[in-house]
Amino acid sequence: IEKLSLVAFLNKDQRKIFVNICRRLKRNDSDFYQNNNLHVTLFGFGPLAKKDHEPIRKKIQQFVNQKRIKKLNIKFESVRPGTMYSEGKTLRPLQKISNGTVIASGGVSQNKEFFNSSNNLGLFLLNDKKTKSILGANFRRKFPSVWLTLGYYMSKSNFRIDNNLEKIFGQYSDLTGNDLFNFSMTEISLVVSNYKNLRYPKLIQKFSL
Repeated sequence: IEKLSLVAFLNKDQRKIFVNICRRLKRNDSDFYQNNNLHVTLFGFGPLAKKDHEPIRKKIQQFVNQKRIKKLNIKFESVRPGTMYSEGKTLRPLQKISNGTVIASGGVSQNKEFFNSSNNLGLFLLNDKKTKSILGANFRRKFPSVWLTLGYYMSKSNFRIDNNLEKIFGQYSDLTGNDLFNFSMTEISLVVSNYKNLRYPKLIQKFSL
């Protein structure tokens, strides 16, 4: 099913440091698969009818034209295994259990501008009757963090962190003082894709910030 997303793709220079980490993970375990289209998601709109793409695109364009969003400064605090969540509406994280992904993540305190911009855009979309009817009154970002999925493990067995992998993650457990993991994004893209990792994305529009 094609899903609509608003994302910020990393450029070639920004990808380098994460590609190097992915190479280490691949050397440690050949079952690791690296995502090629590294990106940060502002909003995942989900599967929508194609006729509903245009109203959303127009509202995002209006928001950007009004200079309501400037360049996005993103700070990653760690590279770690992705979290497994319980099924249901609560999205409760399961302690010490990974979903097999590897992510770079950053919290709210380090990314206030990013969250202010995305929250303001969400409110802007809901203030319009048409887009509110498309997205639903409860539309919002699901998780209070910014994250980038580097890749995932394709092993059929349960994903386990061995000693070698623990050492790799240990080196990237605290990135708060490392400027190499601070990024300025000057462009966001509205895309549709059949895949969560945005393999083969179909571009609807790029928006310069």
